[in-house]
Amino acid sequence: MKLITKMLLLIAMLMVPVIALYMYSNDQSIGVVEEQINIANQNRLKLFLEKIEGTMDQVSNYSNIITKDPDLYGMTGNALPADRYDYAVLVDSIERKLGLFSLSTDWMSRFSLYFPASGRAVSSHSSIVYDESYLTEHLSANWIFRPITVNGIPKRAFTRYFVEPYAGVTDLRQASIIVEVDLMEDNIVSLLDSFKSQGNNDPFLYKAPDGYVLNGTADGGIARRIIDSYDVAANVRAKNHDTIMLDNKRYLIYFFQSPKLGWTLIDYVPLADIVAPLTKSRYLFYVTVGLLLFLGGAAAYLLYVHVQVPVELLTESVSKLKKGQFSVRLPLNRNREFRRLIAQFNEMAAQIQHLVEKVYSEELRSKEAVMKQLQSQINPHFLYNSLAYIISMAKMNRPKPIEAMAYSLADYFKYTTRNVSMTTTIREEIDFVTSYMEIMNYQLNKICWRIAIPDSMQHMPIPRLLIQPVVENAIVHGLESKPDEGEIRIIGTDEADWCTITVEDDGAGLTAEELERLNGRIAQIETDGDSFGLWNVNQRLRHQFGGQSGIAIESSADGGLRVVLRWEKNEAAKEGDSHFFGSDRGRP
Repeated sequence: MKLITKMLLLIAMLMVPVIALYMYSNDQSIGVVEEQINIANQNRLKLFLEKIEGTMDQVSNYSNIITKDPDLYGMTGNALPADRYDYAVLVDSIERKLGLFSLSTDWMSRFSLYFPASGRAVSSHSSIVYDESYLTEHLSANWIFRPITVNGIPKRAFTRYFVEPYAGVTDLRQASIIVEVDLMEDNIVSLLDSFKSQGNNDPFLYKAPDGYVLNGTADGGIARRIIDSYDVAANVRAKNHDTIMLDNKRYLIYFFQSPKLGWTLIDYVPLADIVAPLTKSRYLFYVTVGLLLFLGGAAAYLLYVHVQVPVELLTESVSKLKKGQFSVRLPLNRNREFRRLIAQFNEMAAQIQHLVEKVYSEELRSKEAVMKQLQSQINPHFLYNSLAYIISMAKMNRPKPIEAMAYSLADYFKYTTRNVSMTTTIREEIDFVTSYMEIMNYQLNKICWRIAIPDSMQHMPIPRLLIQPVVENAIVHGLESKPDEGEIRIIGTDEADWCTITVEDDGAGLTAEELERLNGRIAQIETDGDSFGLWNVNQRLRHQFGGQSGIAIESSADGGLRVVLRWEKNEAAKEGDSHFFGSDRGRP
């Protein structure tokens, strides 16, 4: 996983619990605020409703006082003053007293008196006419909401009738005085406005089915939609507040029913307005979190660009150095710290390249020296036997074998002492091996051979003196001790990626245990003295063609040994045809 991914995951892991805790805390805070607001609003609404009821009770008490006034007894019954002046003075006195009662309260109210026995009526604000049919129809001991006219101005008011004695409620003929108290709607509106000015509330009075008393700035549409969408009457006894949704907005509604008025005081508050400070704080938090995430992402990106990218480049370059690509170099980074590190890496890579090339050159020279030293060790081994043969033939005065041996020996040493190049072709090596076997056959007179090499292998390069030691080993250790004739077969095989040359004899051979020990000694890094020629060939193949190349010794079907020289061929050696050149030779 990349560094930038880890950092982004870490930032997310840090921010997720913070956001979760904040959301939980915010929800809890909103819940607490909502609960406290519910309690506060309910208490305010209850006190407000008690204030309205208290004022109405005060006005109702005035009606009892009015009925006890002695001047009113002059209007009851049939004992009216006969003199019109006295009657006018009595009516004026009663109207002034009713006006004082109206002024004794902060509410705009109207007091009217009806005298059923005399059919007269008196009011504190305007002259009225006694209407027995209207009173009979509307007379009630409860507050009613009705339209009225005051001094020619239409208004709406809460009206209540007080009858003295009370039995006159059902029969006007039994009533001596009927007091009509009118509390103007403007009083309730003023109170609602005062209540609304203390907060975000929007109170109104409601009575089913369509009785509304709204405050002066109320949104009548919302008030009616609240009533249409929420059954206040069904819930007012169970609880005093609830939450509703209008236009995807939450509203807190509060409601108290007045048993004296028969109306319900309703108030609603948009929850968004209440929790506006918390909402603003939440938005600020989200903006802060977004800013932190952006800055964290930017920091992660900067770390990725200025740290991870240079580190990955360095890691990739080190891997290339490990694979042997010593020419790798990095462009200098703008970051000062990594610029110095990259510069030092480039300097180190250059030094490593120089040292590796130097070591490689020294290794090549060392391998070349080793192969020349190995070649120099091969030559004396054969020279002694050849000179011994010539001396023997000279003593026997046989010039022809001496001449043939001398020519063959000259060709042999001409080939072995030519150190201009460390490599030769398989054709030249086979010609040299043929000369060697002819020389050995002059001495032993019992060797025959058969050679089969594909034409595609004739011009393949191999180390000089590679096959001759194997043939020499077959003659010395396999055929010399054999009483009758012996045969050597040299077979070449050109495969897809590998070349093999098999040298097989029908000599004495080795047991399985001896063969296993011989293969083990040849595979060693250093020889212990035995089988030096075969060990030498194996080492030269490995030096020339790589560690997978070498020789393997097996038992031959004819009883002798089979030595297989195997090496991986290069691209140039893979071309050519598959014809064979070969020879079958016996004794001369």
